[in-house]
Amino acid sequence: MQDYEHLLGSYDMADLLDEIASADPPAYLRRVFAEGVAAPRLSLRFVHELAACAVVLDAVINAHDYPELEPELVADWRAHYGATLSPLRTVAAASLQRVLDADPPLTDAAAAAELKALAQRMAPN
Repeated sequence: MQDYEHLLGSYDMADLLDEIASADPPAYLRRVFAEGVAAPRLSLRFVHELAACAVVLDAVINAHDYPELEPELVADWRAHYGATLSPLRTVAAASLQRVLDADPPLTDAAAAAELKALAQRMAPN
């Protein structure tokens, strides 16, 4: 993913979009962000999923277009779930901040910088 190449690297966004679309998108994203805040330990794999879900949320609620995301699907989610997903930005920002504050921190400085930028995009206005 071009905007977050160090953070997401080879993460399969197409698979994630399929998983979200197969579920109830607001419920899926709410669960991931809540787990990001509450889980006793966050694996690197989960950190990638959390960041990828934040990218999806950013695309929907902030109308930020990412070339790697399916534009028609994101447009549909904006129309149908935009108002429902908008309140998730607070818990998304909190879950990303938790990763930034984790001990041990992300060892890849470029990925950590991208995660910080993504957390700032999620911060409530």
